[in-house]
Amino acid sequence: EEAEDSEIKEMNDAMKRMAYSWVFALPLGIIMILDMFTSLKIPYLDYVFIVFAIPVLFVFGWKTYVSGVKSARYVAFNMDSLIFLGTFIAFLTGLLKFVLPIENYAAIGAMIMAFHLTGRYVEAKARGRASQAIKKLLRLGAKSANIIVKGKEKQVPISEIKIGDIMIIRPGEKIPTDGVVVKGESAVDESMVSGESLPVEKKKNSKVIGATINQDGVLYVKAEKIGKDTFLSQIIKLVEEAQGSKIPIQEFANKVTSYFVPVVIGITVLTFLVWLFFPEVMKNIASYFSFLPWINLNAGIITLALFASIAVLVIACPCALGLATPTVLMVGSGLG
Repeated sequence: EEAEDSEIKEMNDAMKRMAYSWVFALPLGIIMILDMFTSLKIPYLDYVFIVFAIPVLFVFGWKTYVSGVKSARYVAFNMDSLIFLGTFIAFLTGLLKFVLPIENYAAIGAMIMAFHLTGRYVEAKARGRASQAIKKLLRLGAKSANIIVKGKEKQVPISEIKIGDIMIIRPGEKIPTDGVVVKGESAVDESMVSGESLPVEKKKNSKVIGATINQDGVLYVKAEKIGKDTFLSQIIKLVEEAQGSKIPIQEFANKVTSYFVPVVIGITVLTFLVWLFFPEVMKNIASYFSFLPWINLNAGIITLALFASIAVLVIACPCALGLATPTVLMVGSGLG
């Protein structure tokens, strides 16, 4: 329950950070589009970009920044490292705009962080739903049982059933735990186990599974498995193990990430230096993409170098490795 509550809390926290970040990032996106495709000039635009980007990056994206800095400090790079570097450098351009002839990319940094926080929310939501799946499994079990004690019927909590106890299950009641029929005949709905909608006939010496539902006759069942040994408990255990373990592709993704991030950072630095020292060559290459309205080849060399290097950092963030793989695993096991 405690672990589940923490995951629900994490999901709600991720949703708030995502929603609040878009409150500031969405107006920035609209302003950038208007500035790019219309002649409308918004006063104090550089100040607007910086003011709106600050809460997105340093309040709602603070956890990402902390993770990115820690990973860099311990040389254990992850996806947050790329997001941190890309968005922080983009924000710095907004401040440097006042002393250097460069473009202000603070708004782009805020948009990137908002998209990143959206991905984190999707991941947290998947975890929360998987926890709900386990909770639903736990609810399937019976809460009490009627057993025969010294010839008399007595109702006891499910936790007090012992192996060998004779349980009485009337029509419509859940079978408290795994056992074998010692008396009576009935049909049992085992769809929660098999998915088969048709009831299964049970008679003396038939095996029954806890949490399945007795249909029309009275059954006397001898308890054979209790607690963590029951069929339902084993299902819950398998689901928890599936969500807590790492499949081979995840191990591979983590290994790739540990090498991938430093390589991307190296390429980023190289990109900046190549643009800085060979601007005409890079401009000629970029001119093939001059139909893209956001590539202004008339901008200063430092601006173009920063633009290219930030693009490398951001686009290289492989969300397929960092988000999709664990999310698919959690969703898959939850649905299963």
